[in-house]
Amino acid sequence: MATASESSSKTLGPQDLLNEVRSFVQGVTYKGKVKNESLVQSALLLLKSLPAARHAVLEHLANVFGEAVSMHLMNLEFGRNSSDPGGEEDLETVLKDASGVLHTFIHSHPQAWAPIISAWSFELLGHISCKYSDRRGVPHPGSLNELLQLWMTCTPTKLLIEVTTECFAAMVGGAPDACVDALLEASVKYSPHFDWVVAHIGSCFPTTIITRVLMCGLKDFCHHGRQQGHMDSSSGQEEKIPKMTSVVGILGHLAAKHSQDIRMAFMRLFEESLKAESEAVRFTTIPFLLQLASMSPLLLQIMTTDTLKALNAPVLNKLHYQFSQWKASCPLEYESFLTLVVHLLMKSDVGAFQALQFLMYNATVSKSAETDPSLVPVVEVQRTCAILVDQLLRELEQMVFCKYKVSSSEIPFLSSLCPRASELAQMMLHAEEPRTGWLMRLVCCTVMFGGEENGAEILSLIMSQAKTSQQLSQFVAVQSLIEVSLPRVLIGLSQAVMDKLQPNRQTDKLKLMNNLLELLDWEQKSDKANNRSQLRDCFQSHWDSLCQLLLHSNIMVAIATLKVLNIVGRPKRLTSTSLLHACGMVLSLFFRILEFQDNREVSGLVNECKKSTKQLAREGLAQSILVHFLLEGVLSAENKALFGGKIDAFINKDESKFLAEENKSHGTALTLLRSHSSVFHAGVIGQGLRTPVSRLCLGKEIITRNKRLFLELLWLSSREQTEDKNQESEVTMDTTDESHSNKTSYVLRVPADLCRQIGSLIVELTTPDVLYNNRFWPEEETLKMTVERDLLVWKVLDDNPVLWDIFQMYAGNLLIMCRCSPVLRSLTATLINYFDSSRERLAQNSPKHVDCACILIRCLAKSHLLPHPLGLTSELFPIVTSFEAYLLLLTVWRYMKENPPTEDPEEVSRRICDQRHLEPVRAILHNNIEHAGNLYSRFFPPVRPKMN
Repeated sequence: MATASESSSKTLGPQDLLNEVRSFVQGVTYKGKVKNESLVQSALLLLKSLPAARHAVLEHLANVFGEAVSMHLMNLEFGRNSSDPGGEEDLETVLKDASGVLHTFIHSHPQAWAPIISAWSFELLGHISCKYSDRRGVPHPGSLNELLQLWMTCTPTKLLIEVTTECFAAMVGGAPDACVDALLEASVKYSPHFDWVVAHIGSCFPTTIITRVLMCGLKDFCHHGRQQGHMDSSSGQEEKIPKMTSVVGILGHLAAKHSQDIRMAFMRLFEESLKAESEAVRFTTIPFLLQLASMSPLLLQIMTTDTLKALNAPVLNKLHYQFSQWKASCPLEYESFLTLVVHLLMKSDVGAFQALQFLMYNATVSKSAETDPSLVPVVEVQRTCAILVDQLLRELEQMVFCKYKVSSSEIPFLSSLCPRASELAQMMLHAEEPRTGWLMRLVCCTVMFGGEENGAEILSLIMSQAKTSQQLSQFVAVQSLIEVSLPRVLIGLSQAVMDKLQPNRQTDKLKLMNNLLELLDWEQKSDKANNRSQLRDCFQSHWDSLCQLLLHSNIMVAIATLKVLNIVGRPKRLTSTSLLHACGMVLSLFFRILEFQDNREVSGLVNECKKSTKQLAREGLAQSILVHFLLEGVLSAENKALFGGKIDAFINKDESKFLAEENKSHGTALTLLRSHSSVFHAGVIGQGLRTPVSRLCLGKEIITRNKRLFLELLWLSSREQTEDKNQESEVTMDTTDESHSNKTSYVLRVPADLCRQIGSLIVELTTPDVLYNNRFWPEEETLKMTVERDLLVWKVLDDNPVLWDIFQMYAGNLLIMCRCSPVLRSLTATLINYFDSSRERLAQNSPKHVDCACILIRCLAKSHLLPHPLGLTSELFPIVTSFEAYLLLLTVWRYMKENPPTEDPEEVSRRICDQRHLEPVRAILHNNIEHAGNLYSRFFPPVRPKMN
């Protein structure tokens, strides 16, 4: 190395120079006659002293470097290290000497030597990389890190790359274009084997390489763009502009670690184009950047991030004025330009959502939206943005609708939007035309691209977020479009909706249920819905889960759920558990509805309960459950006030102090020996007399209404189900006993098993125990033994007056009245004891007892347990004395004792009233003939003589 440097610094005369030339020529021509070290020294002397020999010397040095590389690779292949003095080590010494001289040339005269040496080194590196690319042990060009490691451990190539780096370092501040041009030329010629050189140089001078590569690429693009249309977006553009591929490759290598530098270089190039004086630069910069983005998804991603931020309204307006002349003169190229933009948008994965927002905003922004008119794009820019949106949606629809299987790599734009599909749906709901139409089409494309799960989630979001009917109509539009590709999307929707209705989900359940109800109602009434999948069918499979919402704390949610269930309909097959839960939930909601004050509202809601009850009561098991829950519910403490029942509220005199606390308070006082204060407090036993407070919480009109609605629902739940649809609208009731069906029309037709259940349940709910709960009426003397029991039964009916209405409704049914015989017997016994001991002269002075006696007699008469004329005695109670009322009731008791209630209607029909039971009635009529004269003929009709 020292020898070479000293030789190169000598000044040679003409004869010495000639001798060096001859020595160099002989050494190159006849191998082995001149040592490599001497030959290289001669070459380096000629390189400095004889410019004409420059190419020959560099060519010789290239051969020496090539020989060294070949020897290095051979040693790697055979796994040996040569110790031959004339082997690899000697060559490496010579090459180090030569590279040292080249470094000296570069440092001494950078402007003269750097371009020459850089071009030579790039060419040599490219040649070596390409020549030995297929050698064993050389990694594939795609393995850039392994390839870079191989060549950087090879001494010849390492020396060359160091020389090249030195050239760049020497020219960075001056004229780096020559080096960059050489780099691009070599990259075009030897790519992809040359990529490792680009990667290394770029990592050393990232900013310079990025900037100069872009400028060189732009110059080449401008040159070819003037010869052929620079807006051409065809796939062969890189063949028409050779350096474009190299520019893309170099930037692609640098993008991994220097993406921010590339992004800043793009922005500087774009901003400079707006201010450039050259028309070619102004017209070709944007197409050049777009062309780069079209050739590399990575560059597209880098470019999209900041470019949209720079394209504000003033910049867009300026671009419009710059390109307006070109647009008018070259419409086809303009169309190609727009097509290129659309294709780039479809390839965008990062920044796709921002690009969409940018286009839609600038396509629809108005001057009223901005205070400064200069911040609003001109009409032509808005029209162009609208065209881009339409073309983008058209391309997306074509790809989604025409391809049955689309991988995510084919449409990066949609794959990027899929995670934000819910945000797009919300934008669609709150947007105005034409954004609404665009967003709807885009949502459909995103849903069909994302699959049924994505579609179900979007539809459920629309259903839960829609606030108006117009917004909800977008659900129908989206469903009709996506069902073409996703026929089972509504099945997933139903599951998604049920997930949103879970208690732990923060969802506006009332809005969701109301929207679902509106959609179901539309399906039920619209003819267009027949061509679509039915929400009704999908939600019917979730019938059990929907029923749970009937118990929701918000009663409006429960009411909406009830309406939904009525439209959805009950599944054909239900388990007994499901029936039990459904019946209980419907009736629980029914009692909650009765708390409302508005009669019209309550009437409509109760009709919904009736619809649900009709659906449930198709099975006998459901009827039994419904009747059981209704009778239990009407007597429960929570609901009895709704029907005029009495609520006993007791005043709690105790302050609920714990005994331990009392003793602690005693301990804080000064204790005296053997005094009461030294004894522990034992507490207070009892709280004294309780003061019952009976009150009615609702008005009389509300109570009457509630009773009527309850009885209607009980009637509907207990009547026998028939196939005749007109049966549902009947006003009068039939009887199960056909032999008596012609006697009265106010008899409820109830299945026999249900009759027995109703009667037994009433007895169970009103009597304190099962003792004496048989149907037989004992002797009068036993009344003294059952006084307490009879008074308890009386108190139950007195606290729950709706029971009298229930008795009257079922009075025409013999089976029910026969089963209720223990209750009727206790009521009769209580009335007998009352009127027997009453101090009132007239019975009508005890109006409550008179009314109860009248109802009791009418119930026995309607069920035909009391024959004529005992069944008419209810008309006498308002006019008789208390003792006569006692006699009438005692007569009824004696008849019932002799003719116990039976479930056989034929036996009941054969019974007649014995004469001894008629005498008290006749005597009472005689005593009150002035008031009961008009009734006598009804009790004892005159006997007409038989005509001969």
